[in-house]
Amino acid sequence: MEQSYEVYFGNRQAGKVQVLRQGLYYRFICRCKLSGDVVCRLVASCGDKRESLGVVVPMDGGFGLDTKVPVKHLGEGELKFTLLPKHEITQGMFVPIIPEEPFAYIERLKEGFLVRKGEQVGILLPE
Repeated sequence: MEQSYEVYFGNRQAGKVQVLRQGLYYRFICRCKLSGDVVCRLVASCGDKRESLGVVVPMDGGFGLDTKVPVKHLGEGELKFTLLPKHEITQGMFVPIIPEEPFAYIERLKEGFLVRKGEQVGILLPE
């Protein structure tokens, strides 16, 4: 089953996302038109669940992203897609990554984003 959805950047339609159900996964194929001035992340929402699908990259004369996500991460229902500037995803707990030290939040690593604060690299985990 394949469906097509509009993706929005703010209140402006920026492109389309094709969603294919492949067994236990959703496959997302996004193509959009952006200026390229800001790095954007594609976010899918379904009910009260929200999943970052990744950063859109230059592709096919615009920007795009092809990825797969387990259905259980979003559930089933009406999907909505938005593009958020990467710098807007700043809420959460910053955990620095220090070489030679164990990472105490390894079980939550899938929820976080790699970020840099000054010279320090770490993971931003949602609260």
